[in-house]
Amino acid sequence: MDPGVPAMAYLGFTLWVLGEIDRATSLIECARERVANLTHANTLALGTMHAAFFELMRGDCSRARTDAFELAGIVHEHDLRLFRAFGAFFEGWLTADGGALADGLEGMRRGAENLREQSAPLFDGLIKILLSEAEARTGDPKRALADLDEALANAKRLGFRAFEAELHRARGELFLKRDLANRAPAEEAFQTAIAIAKEQGARSWGLRAALALAKLYQSTGRPAEAHAVLAPALGGFAPTLEMPEIAEAQTLLAALAETEEIKAAVGQRQRRLDLQTSYGQALLLGKGFVAEETEAAFARLAELAGQKENPAARLAAFYAQCIGSSMRGEFPLAQEMAETFLREAEAGGRATEAVTARRLLAQVLFCQGDLGAARSFFERALADFVPERDGDARRFDGQASATATLASVVWHLGEVERARLLIQEAIRRARELGHPPTLVNVLLFNAYLEIRRGDAAAARLAADALIKLAEEHGMNLYAVTGQVFAYWASGRLVDPEAGATGLRQALQAYMAQGNKNELPLWHGMLAELEAATRGPDSALTLIDRGLTIAEETGGRSMEPYLHRLRGDILIKRNPADPAPAEDAYRTAIAIAKQQGARSYELLASLSLAKLYQSTGRPNDAHAVLAPALESFSPTPEMPEIAEAQALLERLA
Repeated sequence: MDPGVPAMAYLGFTLWVLGEIDRATSLIECARERVANLTHANTLALGTMHAAFFELMRGDCSRARTDAFELAGIVHEHDLRLFRAFGAFFEGWLTADGGALADGLEGMRRGAENLREQSAPLFDGLIKILLSEAEARTGDPKRALADLDEALANAKRLGFRAFEAELHRARGELFLKRDLANRAPAEEAFQTAIAIAKEQGARSWGLRAALALAKLYQSTGRPAEAHAVLAPALGGFAPTLEMPEIAEAQTLLAALAETEEIKAAVGQRQRRLDLQTSYGQALLLGKGFVAEETEAAFARLAELAGQKENPAARLAAFYAQCIGSSMRGEFPLAQEMAETFLREAEAGGRATEAVTARRLLAQVLFCQGDLGAARSFFERALADFVPERDGDARRFDGQASATATLASVVWHLGEVERARLLIQEAIRRARELGHPPTLVNVLLFNAYLEIRRGDAAAARLAADALIKLAEEHGMNLYAVTGQVFAYWASGRLVDPEAGATGLRQALQAYMAQGNKNELPLWHGMLAELEAATRGPDSALTLIDRGLTIAEETGGRSMEPYLHRLRGDILIKRNPADPAPAEDAYRTAIAIAKQQGARSYELLASLSLAKLYQSTGRPNDAHAVLAPALESFSPTPEMPEIAEAQALLERLA
């Protein structure tokens, strides 16, 4: 037996049911070609049988006839007991399809009974659908319905539910044929089929059932209900000859959309979505991403938007939910959400959603210290961004936000001058747009960049601009964050005690809301101030807490900074015992190298080189500093480069 043939066949079936029509048919063709080059009889029969059932599942009787004839020939030629019952069923189907309905039906029944005796339920649902259709053509709807009910009972008993949704759809069609005046049983059957298809992700079954139900609604003067059931089922499908129902459903949907009732309903729905989006954004900016009210508002927006039918509202909900997970420090969950959304957007050809998903995925990867991947996704998001298509006043401008965050990423990577150019470009674009949420977001990342650089004066200016704009527009989360930055800067520049007190209170309030994103950095910032106020032990406790949070959440981008800071404090606490500080610096360097964080690698290497120089180890100092300095050129953006070069020259 060639295992490749059934593997391709089953994947083809699965993909077709999931809605990937063209890919599924391509796989079945590949299986046919593979079978054509084989001589193993059981593999020939297996591949041909699956191809026949695949075409019958699709509704292409013409191609199914060819496969059924071929299967019957293989079974007779090789006397394959395993496939005899399948061959008998197909022979009966061919006879019935050829016009001899009574004889053919008898053969189909005999084949189905033989399969039951062999306990072969694999295609029982599809077989019973074909059998019931033949029974109905003979004028025996009662027996036809019994066939379907038997298949559903088998599915429930055996757990073999692959064709369950399609069985309910076929049941609904049979109800309509039996009694057109009583449409309620058919409506219930179609609704059941849709519900099961949604549960299983069986989008092709769902579309077929939705099309049948939409036709029923249209025929009974219920266009709004027809539109409501058909529109979501069609999302993501493109017309293809391999599934004619798609084009039929699109034609029906277009006709429904022209009715006055639908136009009014669509307008009302859009207004409701717009209001919910605005409400969610107001809560987000006023109370933060992790507030219960914010989460509930965007969960409701996602519910209203549906899976595919309203991309803009769905995108706004996804954005808030993904950022909310990041703010809670649930980085693996946020990454999974972004990756899933990106796959769906790419598969559905939804470019705007794909751009946003890449940007959010990049941001999550950055928080986790995966700098190379973060830069790649940010740059792809920026390259794909089309302002006319992707700009939307209801959410942050993707280009400005991505550019601002990319600035911090490339700073970590050692591209310090490019980081400055990127943040300036982001601020320029945000000011031109005049969209306060976008500008405040860009100013936030500007302040973060100055803090990473260790420039307290520049950080204070950035924090003041952030606080002013945030307070003007009631964006409390950003105002609180700006206060944290301002406390740190004033503590570094003027009064460490007052700065530490304010930062500590702001940190506690931030954590009380459930926020964990950026906590490793904030604990380090507070440790810098408390080292000068409460002493080294208090500062080291804060650093250890920051490292613990980084370990717990996976938000590891600031680990090199924290370990370097730990080394600085340890050497000041006990200059006579440099070993603990050396270990901290070495850890910072190792993590920075692993992440590709060349700026932090250089800073930690400079600290370690100074330690080695002060303890009479010039060769070790040179060995650690020389590779860290490679490719760096002196720049005001990072004065430590010139300092390191001067030290390296003295060591040489």
